[in-house]
Parts: sequence; structure tokens; C-alpha cells
Amino acid sequence: MKALKIIGIIVGVMVAAMLVIPLFLPATTEVSSEIEIALEPSQVFPFVASYEDRGAWDPWVAMDSTTVVTIEPRPGFVGSSYSWVGERLGTGKMEVVSVTGNEMIASHLWFGDMELPAKVQWDFEKVEGGTLATWSFSQESPYPFGRLGMIIGKGIMKRSFDTGLSKLKEYLEANPPLISPLGPITIETQQPFHALVAKGGSTVEVIGEQFQMLYSKVWEELAIQELHVTGPGFANYLDYDQATGYSNFLVGFMVEKAGVSSGEVLAVSYPEMKVVRAVHTGPYEDFTISYGILEKYIEENALETTGEVFEFYTVSMPQEPDPARWQTLIAFPLR
Repeated sequence: MKALKIIGIIVGVMVAAMLVIPLFLPATTEVSSEIEIALEPSQVFPFVASYEDRGAWDPWVAMDSTTVVTIEPRPGFVGSSYSWVGERLGTGKMEVVSVTGNEMIASHLWFGDMELPAKVQWDFEKVEGGTLATWSFSQESPYPFGRLGMIIGKGIMKRSFDTGLSKLKEYLEANPPLISPLGPITIETQQPFHALVAKGGSTVEVIGEQFQMLYSKVWEELAIQELHVTGPGFANYLDYDQATGYSNFLVGFMVEKAGVSSGEVLAVSYPEMKVVRAVHTGPYEDFTISYGILEKYIEENALETTGEVFEFYTVSMPQEPDPARWQTLIAFPLR
């Protein structure tokens, strides 16, 4: 009986401790870790926000070889998701809910079938020599067992964050991403417009000289027909030969009303069309990067294009001498 009484006292003390100790523990569990990466915030931010190559540094996926990851990117990053299924890791999902360009990423995180998500936030601060990246986690811990469990869980998570940031730094510094010159990608309706254009064809190496000559012809005809320009100069690429790099194209200007074809200058009326589009900022030499990003987006979203491309030179040399500030709206018409 005495032994049972002692056992009862011990059990009572343990139960009391399990109920009392959590009263003094915070209701919200918070974990944070930081590291300096020798890259610009504009290189680190989109890499993390898009979940690109996350498997190369994720501290948990490496623990379970059975894990299958699904990444669903979204234009502008908000809505992009990263989900996983693994024998040891179980199931889970992260989704970007808010971003501040090159500064902050806020996400929700669900483990298994939990109803209320945890919160994950990344902050990127420009520092001398690179970026200070801070990875934070917060979750409401139910009383009493959730709070007790997080005494151990918090330490494990902190070590995982430290490991993940170390791997992220190593991976990014060994594989520095190109700073994207492209803004958010959207699908929009391009309104119909009239234009005067001239037809040409060339490879990239000599396209600038031909553009200048063709624009001059169109400009002369605009004056003859007394047509007012209503939009930026543009190029309409009709095709592209991968083997030779040769394109046929139309270049010209939007005008207020339908003009008349004259000689090498053609009057064209473009119909309303759905397009995948984004604004490229910077010199034309960087178009390759932006086209690659757009083409990847089109492929990942199983979109079908007509094969044509428009470039609208919204800010160019006549308005801005600095090529870094030039802006070009690139649009792929959809079928």
C-alpha cells in the first residue's frame, strides 16, 4: 500500500507538473535563424519565393529519400506553393501569402491535416558584402501538451533552420542566380489597335540597323498621312528559326485610326487578343534572360501560343539615355 501511495504521489506530481509548467510557457512558439549570403537581395529573394531548387538545401527533404515534392509557381510569387509527401516526413504544404519585393516573404505552413497554419517569414536585408537572410517560424501551441512538445521541438527546429540556411548559402554562392530583369508575368487582354508598320527580317546581330531604317520609313509615312501616334514603337515578330536565329517581323507605331498602305509601309489593324506578358527592364542584350523566364512560364502552365511575339518599347533611347532604365513590354499571343 505504501508503494502504491508513493507511486500515486509521483504520478500526481507529474500530472501537476504537466498542467502547471505549460502555464508559464509562451502560447506562441517562435524560432528564428539568420545568415549572411554573398549575393544581392534581388538574387536571393526570387529564388526563395519561387521554391526553385528547394530540394538542394531543404533541411528536411534530405532526411527522407521517399519524399515527393510538388511545386506550383504563381506570377508575382503570391499563391506559389510547395507540398510534400514522404514516409518519414508525412504530408505538408507551404503557400506564399504576401511579399515585399526583395525584402520579405510571408507564408502559411500546414503539417498533415492541421486546420490552422503556422507562419513562416523570410526577411532580406542589404548589408555590406551581400544579404542578411532571416528565416522565422511562429505557431500557436495549444495548452498543455502542445506547449510541452515545443520545448523539444523548438530546439530541433532551430538546428534544422541553421542547417538549411547553411546549405542555402553554400548552394546560392556556388550557383548565383541571374538578377531577373523581368517583372511579374500576367495573362491579359490586349486591346485592338491600328498601326503603320514596315516589314523586315534578320538575325539578332544586325536587327538594330534594320529597325532604324524601317522606323524611319514608317515615320515619314505617318507625316504624309497626318496620323497621330497613340502608343510606343513596337515590333511584331512573326516567326523565329531556331537553327539560324532568323526572324521575320513588322515594326512600326500605334496610330489613332486606320491608315493606308503605301509602298513598303503597311496599314495593319490588330484584333483583341489574350497574351502572356511582362515588362523587361534594362538593355536589349538581356532579352535572352527574360524570354527564357517567359517561355518557362508558358511551358509550366501548359499554355499554347500563336508563335508570334510583340515587343512594345515603352521606355527607350529617345526618352531615356540610360539602357538600365529602358522598359519593354514583351507579349506572347495565346491561341
